[in-house]
Amino acid sequence: MPRVVAPAEVGDEILEHLPAIARKRRLDLGVLLPVLAALPIEWIDAADYSDHEVEARRRMTGRDEGDWPVVALALSLLSSMTVGIWTQDRDLEVSGIRNLTTGAVLDILRELETQET
Repeated sequence: MPRVVAPAEVGDEILEHLPAIARKRRLDLGVLLPVLAALPIEWIDAADYSDHEVEARRRMTGRDEGDWPVVALALSLLSSMTVGIWTQDRDLEVSGIRNLTTGAVLDILRELETQET
């Protein structure tokens, strides 16, 4: 199974917006919260990727510069593994790091599942 990591502040942002999303989509927040907690995501603290903040901000100049933590985390992992950013956000295309849509991630997971059987 691929390793899935994300900046902890992204997790905090999700938690902040989840109640409004649940209301808008008429979903049960009491179900969504445990589902989010059960996802196999390793939440990474900013201290672990802050060395890459300047470069990440530079790469995001003129786009959604608030996405710099995602880019910084990806940059911090590039030397040790193949990295892709799972996003539907086209702003991250300027990062220079491979972007994967949800469809592409599902295709990769299907391929891995096929290889395991």
